[in-house]
Amino acid sequence: MARILVVDDSASMRQMVAFTLKGAGNEVVEKSDGVEALACAKSESFDLVITDVNMPNMDGITLTKELRALP
Repeated sequence: MARILVVDDSASMRQMVAFTLKGAGNEVVEKSDGVEALACAKSESFDLVITDVNMPNMDGITLTKELRALP
């Protein structure tokens, strides 16, 4: 089982991805933009992050750069 952070501003896309991942036995946390995801990742650990690229507040590219800078 993996702990996965799913980030997308589209609720339906987040739900579809989360449903599939949960069905495979994974634990999934959903966030709607990069700012929320980064705050979550600073206080919790994840095995995998799946993110959209185009989102408000912080896009997926910036989020990835910020996540890579975390210890």
